[in-house]
Amino acid sequence: MPEGEEEPQEVHIVLLSNEPGRAYSALALALGSVAMGTKCKLYCTMGALEIVKKGGADKITMPGAPPLSKYLRDAIDGGVAVTACGPSKEMLHQMGVTRSSLEQGVEFEDVIGFLNAALPAAKKGAMVVFI
Repeated sequence: MPEGEEEPQEVHIVLLSNEPGRAYSALALALGSVAMGTKCKLYCTMGALEIVKKGGADKITMPGAPPLSKYLRDAIDGGVAVTACGPSKEMLHQMGVTRSSLEQGVEFEDVIGFLNAALPAAKKGAMVVFI
């Protein structure tokens, strides 16, 4: 990074549920973050794993809002790093979460990967949010 240039702020969002109010809020926060030039990573775990499986976000709707899949696609296309996150990649596979079952653009992440990214970022003032 050139001298005098600041590192971009970071937002790390851990989404624990596929409940529409939580899922829409997490993706809206992620989209707003990247729109402001902030680096953003969305970790989908537990119930939220259903969102990143192919077709899963299509099943989640909220009155007056487009399908969640539009928010998910916009987030991925806009530069949000979206991950399927679990205690380990082996556990994700046991839960039926495989590379072929994920939406295009979604990556795997385990808890160590999350901590390796979020902890140093938090020391620099990043926002780490659990929704």
